[in-house]
Amino acid sequence: MAILAGTAGSAAGRPNVLVILTDDQGYGDLSSSGNPDLKTPRLDRLRREGMDFGRMIGAPTGAATRAQLLSGMHEFRCGVSHSLAGRNLIRPGVELLPAWFGKAGYRTAIIGRWGLGEAFPCRPEDRGFGDFWVCGGGGLGQTSDRWGNGNFNPQVRTREGWQARQGHATRVWAAEATRYLAARAADHQPFFLQLAFTAPHAPYEAAPGSAERFVKAGLKEPVASFYAMIEDLDSGVGEVLDELERLQLADSTIVVFMGDNGSALGAWPCGMKGVKGSPDEGGVRIPAAIRWPGQIAPNQRTDELAGVFDVFETIVGLCDITVPRDPQRDGRDFSNLLLGAGKAPPTGMIFTHVGGWSGDDRPERHRSAGFAVREGTWLLSGLDLFDLATDPGQRVNLFEQRPELATRLLGEYGTWWNAILPNVREPVRYAVGDPHQAVVQLDASGWWPSREVGGAAGADSLATQVAVRRVLESLTAGKPVPETAGVWKLMVAREGHYRITLSMIPAEAPKTEIDRIGQLKAGMAHIRTGKKELQMPVVKGAIAVTVRMDLSAGALDLEAWFAGQLPDKRILGALFAEVERVGDRQRPQLDFDFHTVPKK
Repeated sequence: MAILAGTAGSAAGRPNVLVILTDDQGYGDLSSSGNPDLKTPRLDRLRREGMDFGRMIGAPTGAATRAQLLSGMHEFRCGVSHSLAGRNLIRPGVELLPAWFGKAGYRTAIIGRWGLGEAFPCRPEDRGFGDFWVCGGGGLGQTSDRWGNGNFNPQVRTREGWQARQGHATRVWAAEATRYLAARAADHQPFFLQLAFTAPHAPYEAAPGSAERFVKAGLKEPVASFYAMIEDLDSGVGEVLDELERLQLADSTIVVFMGDNGSALGAWPCGMKGVKGSPDEGGVRIPAAIRWPGQIAPNQRTDELAGVFDVFETIVGLCDITVPRDPQRDGRDFSNLLLGAGKAPPTGMIFTHVGGWSGDDRPERHRSAGFAVREGTWLLSGLDLFDLATDPGQRVNLFEQRPELATRLLGEYGTWWNAILPNVREPVRYAVGDPHQAVVQLDASGWWPSREVGGAAGADSLATQVAVRRVLESLTAGKPVPETAGVWKLMVAREGHYRITLSMIPAEAPKTEIDRIGQLKAGMAHIRTGKKELQMPVVKGAIAVTVRMDLSAGALDLEAWFAGQLPDKRILGALFAEVERVGDRQRPQLDFDFHTVPKK
């Protein structure tokens, strides 16, 4: 009999759960998928030791797939419609997988990539993970990550703050996982661990010398380094699985292995069309397997159509945790099939949309672009219909031969889109002034489109630290720089007086780099919050501007920019900001408020 999560008080007798996620490794990026250039013995063995899912469908990008896994919903339902730009955040009211396991008495942790928010209430510690060792943003070197982070000797965010680690990131994550497993074996506490490797996502920085054999075999960059990172990843996974064996935890641990989207490079597409970012089969079909020695028979394979949101229902089913049914969840429970106690659940449809439209754009305009519907072996992509059983490369359009089927699938998609639409209209907002996080750090990769300058370069062009450096170096050298600006969507938790610090480079950057590319020209700093605008002079050579202003509780659209940095009166958005509540309101609340802070 299932024990209701939240009332059990203990997870005694239930299995541990280890979810291994890889980043940008598609279905064809393993030797067990027929790739002739790769050797991935540990991942191949893991697929053989349980049930291999031959048609597991993720989302076109990693943030969306992670949202599916944790929520059991299509990513649009839980608020995620982009991999950044402030739209990679899960709505606070959606209770996630680790929270349910925590209620059932499990210790919960995430290691590696989180990618679903950097401020309250969207951090991993806010969403059910009791322990965490993560990078920032959607991966190493992205704008929201610790400045200067990369694959070698990365900084890791923990409950104690940012900490330095030695070695290649893949081995850092594996080492954190083995330490965590040893601690849980010592305290005899059941665990739910999401081990989210950052490999083989860009930047393609393999361990020294590891790409040489691929280059000698005739593969060019970046494929050589991409494959070298995958083989190192395979070794890292092997270390973690070996530690489970050494600690005698293997038989009591469910291991889930998954990619997060189609291959980023698609060098060996297994005959499929598309790569990461596309709704085609090669863009969303991922390697996936579930192992539980003694409970799930080895050497099984299912080609039933499955989605990542099914993994949510399947894991809680295997662990006998009852989660109240939510009609918003899209998943099906495959646990009976896995345990040999029944067939796969009834076949459903999987709807895919690439999302990623501009934040203030009307979603309705994008209904007919970048979507796909899957039912069994059928794939409808736009007005193209394919039978993947005979045509995995999507070469023969059967729309005219099967008009009734195509029309039905189009109708199902229209019904789904109309139902999902309300969930993608309203932004998920970071909270400022909340006791859970005193200082909130913001950056340009979280911008919604600018209200001040239509068509200004925004979050998509500033997603990585490399892109930010490029802008700052061009600015310093007097080279042309596009007008760059955007809006942060925030929620003011408590009315009060706030300190807002604006800069073009974060404070943790090395002083030499700040001095070289982070200095401002003389001009004005502007902050607009709805009907309020504050201006403050900027002194030449300043590296940051701090202003104080009163903020009322509630939703807040904050835009901050510098004038005088670009010619022709163009503006340059403040790429980084820190917001902190420092006391009670100091000025009366006005319907319209515009003032300039005098230069001291």
